Amino acid sequence: MAVVCPFVIAASRPMVRTRQPITDLARLDHSARELCAAFDITWQHQISWSGRSHLQNLLPGHPAFVIRQGTEGLSLDTQRWDISGGETCWPTTRILSLSLPWWRKLAEQPERRCLIPLTACTATLVGRHGGDMRAAWFTLEDQPLFTVAGLWRQIGNARYFAMLGCIGDEPAPIMPVIIAPEYRASWLQGALENVTPLLVPYGLEQIRIGIHEPLMLEVAATGHAT
Repeated sequence: MAVVCPFVIAASRPMVRTRQPITDLARLDHSARELCAAFDITWQHQISWSGRSHLQNLLPGHPAFVIRQGTEGLSLDTQRWDISGGETCWPTTRILSLSLPWWRKLAEQPERRCLIPLTACTATLVGRHGGDMRAAWFTLEDQPLFTVAGLWRQIGNARYFAMLGCIGDEPAPIMPVIIAPEYRASWLQGALENVTPLLVPYGLEQIRIGIHEPLMLEVAATGHAT
Protein backbone atom coordinates (compact mmCIF):
# COMPACT_ATOMS: atom_id res chain seq x y z
CA MET A 1 0.00 0.00 0.00
CA ALA A 2 1.35 3.39 -0.94
CA VAL A 3 2.04 5.70 2.00
CA VAL A 4 1.63 9.41 1.33
CA CYS A 5 2.85 12.34 3.40
CA PRO A 6 3.45 16.03 2.52
CA PHE A 7 7.14 15.52 1.75
CA VAL A 8 7.18 12.15 -0.07
CA ILE A 9 5.77 11.21 -3.45
CA ALA A 10 4.73 7.62 -2.95
CA ALA A 11 1.38 7.28 -4.67
CA SER A 12 1.19 5.22 -7.84
CA ARG A 13 -1.69 7.32 -9.22
CA PRO A 14 -3.33 10.70 -8.49
CA MET A 15 -5.27 10.75 -5.24
CA VAL A 16 -8.39 12.58 -4.20
CA ARG A 17 -7.18 15.70 -2.44
CA THR A 18 -8.19 16.53 1.09
CA ARG A 19 -8.22 19.99 2.60
CA GLN A 20 -4.65 21.00 3.46
CA PRO A 21 -3.48 23.25 6.27
CA ILE A 22 -1.93 26.14 4.35
CA THR A 23 1.23 27.09 6.20
CA ASP A 24 3.57 27.39 3.21
CA LEU A 25 3.01 30.83 1.73
CA ALA A 26 5.28 33.35 0.02
CA ARG A 27 5.19 36.71 -1.72
CA LEU A 28 7.07 38.31 -4.60
CA ASP A 29 6.74 42.05 -5.19
CA HIS A 30 8.54 42.06 -8.56
CA SER A 31 7.35 41.65 -12.14
CA ALA A 32 8.92 39.29 -14.67
CA ARG A 33 10.75 42.16 -16.34
CA GLU A 34 12.08 43.41 -13.00
CA LEU A 35 13.31 39.92 -12.12
CA CYS A 36 15.15 39.61 -15.42
CA ALA A 37 16.89 42.91 -14.72
CA ALA A 38 17.76 41.95 -11.13
CA PHE A 39 19.23 38.54 -12.04
CA ASP A 40 20.77 39.52 -15.39
CA ILE A 41 18.41 37.29 -17.38
CA THR A 42 17.76 38.05 -21.03
CA TRP A 43 14.21 39.37 -21.28
CA GLN A 44 11.93 37.22 -23.39
CA HIS A 45 8.17 37.27 -23.17
CA GLN A 46 7.30 33.61 -23.01
CA ILE A 47 3.97 32.28 -24.20
CA SER A 48 4.07 29.71 -21.40
CA TRP A 49 3.55 32.52 -18.91
CA SER A 50 -0.02 32.88 -20.22
CA GLY A 51 0.06 36.58 -19.48
CA ARG A 52 1.39 36.11 -15.95
CA SER A 53 3.87 38.98 -15.93
CA HIS A 54 3.42 39.57 -12.20
CA LEU A 55 2.86 36.73 -9.70
CA GLN A 56 2.64 38.26 -6.24
CA ASN A 57 1.02 35.78 -3.86
CA LEU A 58 2.54 32.30 -3.97
CA LEU A 59 0.18 29.54 -2.92
CA PRO A 60 0.65 25.75 -2.86
CA GLY A 61 -0.33 24.23 -6.20
CA HIS A 62 -0.34 27.60 -7.97
CA PRO A 63 2.14 29.13 -10.47
CA ALA A 64 5.25 30.96 -9.34
CA PHE A 65 8.35 32.41 -10.98
CA VAL A 66 11.38 30.11 -10.95
CA ILE A 67 14.97 30.75 -12.05
CA ARG A 68 16.86 27.86 -13.59
CA GLN A 69 20.04 27.28 -15.54
CA GLY A 70 19.64 26.57 -19.22
CA THR A 71 22.07 25.86 -22.04
CA GLU A 72 22.16 29.58 -22.86
CA GLY A 73 22.36 30.88 -19.30
CA LEU A 74 19.79 31.75 -16.67
CA SER A 75 16.14 31.65 -17.65
CA LEU A 76 12.97 32.80 -15.93
CA ASP A 77 10.23 30.21 -15.86
CA THR A 78 6.78 29.70 -14.36
CA GLN A 79 6.14 26.44 -12.56
CA ARG A 80 3.53 25.19 -10.13
CA TRP A 81 4.47 24.99 -6.46
CA ASP A 82 3.82 21.26 -6.04
CA ILE A 83 6.55 18.91 -7.19
CA SER A 84 4.14 15.96 -6.87
CA GLY A 85 2.20 17.30 -9.85
CA GLY A 86 -1.06 16.39 -8.13
CA GLU A 87 -0.02 12.83 -7.23
CA THR A 88 -0.29 13.28 -3.44
CA CYS A 89 -3.21 14.11 -1.19
CA TRP A 90 -2.07 17.74 -1.06
CA PRO A 91 0.68 19.80 -2.75
CA THR A 92 4.27 18.78 -2.00
CA THR A 93 5.77 22.22 -1.41
CA ARG A 94 8.80 21.58 0.76
CA ILE A 95 11.61 19.00 0.88
CA LEU A 96 13.33 18.76 4.26
CA SER A 97 15.96 16.14 3.46
CA LEU A 98 17.88 14.89 0.45
CA SER A 99 18.56 11.55 2.13
CA LEU A 100 15.60 9.94 0.38
CA PRO A 101 16.72 8.40 -2.96
CA TRP A 102 13.94 10.14 -4.92
CA TRP A 103 15.03 13.65 -3.88
CA ARG A 104 18.73 12.89 -3.99
CA LYS A 105 18.48 11.65 -7.58
CA LEU A 106 16.87 14.96 -8.58
CA ALA A 107 19.39 17.02 -6.61
CA GLU A 108 22.33 15.23 -8.24
CA GLN A 109 21.26 16.76 -11.56
CA PRO A 110 22.16 20.49 -11.63
CA GLU A 111 19.61 21.05 -14.40
CA ARG A 112 16.87 19.97 -11.95
CA ARG A 113 17.82 22.59 -9.38
CA CYS A 114 16.27 26.02 -9.31
CA LEU A 115 15.97 29.25 -7.35
CA ILE A 116 12.68 30.78 -6.26
CA PRO A 117 12.84 34.59 -5.99
CA LEU A 118 10.88 36.02 -3.05
CA THR A 119 10.40 39.17 -1.00
CA ALA A 120 8.68 37.40 1.93
CA CYS A 121 8.02 33.84 3.00
CA THR A 122 6.69 31.85 5.93
CA ALA A 123 8.73 29.82 8.39
CA THR A 124 7.55 27.37 11.03
CA LEU A 125 7.98 28.75 14.55
CA VAL A 126 7.80 27.13 17.95
CA GLY A 127 4.46 27.81 19.60
CA ARG A 128 4.29 30.01 22.67
CA HIS A 129 4.69 28.19 25.98
CA GLY A 130 5.30 24.90 24.20
CA GLY A 131 2.10 25.09 22.17
CA ASP A 132 1.51 24.05 18.57
CA MET A 133 3.85 25.12 15.81
CA ARG A 134 2.75 28.16 13.83
CA ALA A 135 3.70 29.78 10.55
CA ALA A 136 5.06 33.32 10.56
CA TRP A 137 6.00 35.68 7.76
CA PHE A 138 9.61 36.79 7.50
CA THR A 139 11.76 39.03 5.33
CA LEU A 140 15.54 39.46 5.19
CA GLU A 141 17.32 42.50 6.56
CA ASP A 142 20.17 42.29 4.04
CA GLN A 143 18.20 41.11 0.96
CA PRO A 144 14.84 42.73 0.10
CA LEU A 145 14.75 40.27 -2.83
CA PHE A 146 16.13 36.86 -1.89
CA THR A 147 16.22 33.36 -3.38
CA VAL A 148 15.27 29.97 -1.97
CA ALA A 149 16.78 26.70 -3.22
CA GLY A 150 14.43 24.36 -5.02
CA LEU A 151 14.11 21.23 -7.14
CA TRP A 152 11.83 20.78 -10.13
CA ARG A 153 10.63 18.09 -12.47
CA GLN A 154 8.62 17.87 -15.66
CA ILE A 155 5.37 15.94 -15.98
CA GLY A 156 4.02 15.97 -19.50
CA ASN A 157 4.20 19.53 -20.77
CA ALA A 158 4.15 21.11 -17.30
CA ARG A 159 6.87 21.82 -14.74
CA TYR A 160 6.55 21.59 -10.96
CA PHE A 161 8.86 22.61 -8.10
CA ALA A 162 9.31 22.39 -4.34
CA MET A 163 11.39 24.54 -2.03
CA LEU A 164 14.15 22.98 0.03
CA GLY A 165 13.79 23.33 3.79
CA CYS A 166 16.19 22.83 6.67
CA ILE A 167 16.04 22.24 10.40
CA GLY A 168 17.26 25.22 12.40
CA ASP A 169 17.21 26.45 15.97
CA GLU A 170 14.53 28.23 17.92
CA PRO A 171 12.56 30.34 17.31
CA ALA A 172 12.44 29.04 13.70
CA PRO A 173 13.08 25.28 13.70
CA ILE A 174 11.95 24.82 10.08
CA MET A 175 13.14 27.34 7.49
CA PRO A 176 13.38 27.43 3.70
CA VAL A 177 16.95 27.16 2.43
CA ILE A 178 18.01 30.67 1.44
CA ILE A 179 20.84 30.87 -1.10
CA ALA A 180 22.95 34.00 -0.73
CA PRO A 181 23.77 35.92 -3.95
CA GLU A 182 27.40 34.76 -4.02
CA TYR A 183 26.34 31.09 -3.99
CA ARG A 184 23.48 31.14 -6.51
CA ALA A 185 25.63 30.04 -9.44
CA SER A 186 27.12 27.24 -7.34
CA TRP A 187 23.69 25.91 -6.41
CA LEU A 188 22.53 25.89 -10.02
CA GLN A 189 25.69 24.40 -11.52
CA GLY A 190 27.87 22.70 -8.89
CA ALA A 191 28.25 19.04 -7.98
CA LEU A 192 25.95 17.94 -5.18
CA GLU A 193 28.78 17.25 -2.75
CA ASN A 194 29.96 20.83 -3.22
CA VAL A 195 26.58 22.50 -2.72
CA THR A 196 25.30 20.36 0.17
CA PRO A 197 26.98 22.72 2.70
CA LEU A 198 24.66 25.48 1.42
CA LEU A 199 21.58 23.65 2.72
CA VAL A 200 21.68 25.21 6.18
CA PRO A 201 19.59 27.81 8.04
CA TYR A 202 20.23 31.45 7.18
CA GLY A 203 21.68 33.73 9.84
CA LEU A 204 18.97 34.54 12.37
CA GLU A 205 20.39 38.03 12.82
CA GLN A 206 19.24 38.88 9.27
CA ILE A 207 15.73 37.46 9.61
CA ARG A 208 12.90 39.87 10.38
CA ILE A 209 9.78 38.11 11.64
CA GLY A 210 6.60 39.78 10.41
CA ILE A 211 2.90 39.24 11.06
CA HIS A 212 2.22 35.80 12.46
CA GLU A 213 -0.13 33.47 10.67
CA PRO A 214 -2.85 31.66 12.69
CA LEU A 215 -1.92 28.56 14.62
CA MET A 216 -1.77 25.48 12.46
CA LEU A 217 -4.82 24.01 14.22
CA GLU A 218 -6.83 27.10 13.32
CA VAL A 219 -5.64 26.96 9.72
CA ALA A 220 -6.54 23.28 9.51
CA ALA A 221 -10.00 24.01 10.80
CA THR A 222 -10.73 26.81 8.35
CA GLY A 223 -8.74 25.51 5.37
CA HIS A 224 -7.10 28.87 4.75
CA ALA A 225 -4.75 31.40 6.29
CA THR A 226 -5.71 34.99 6.95
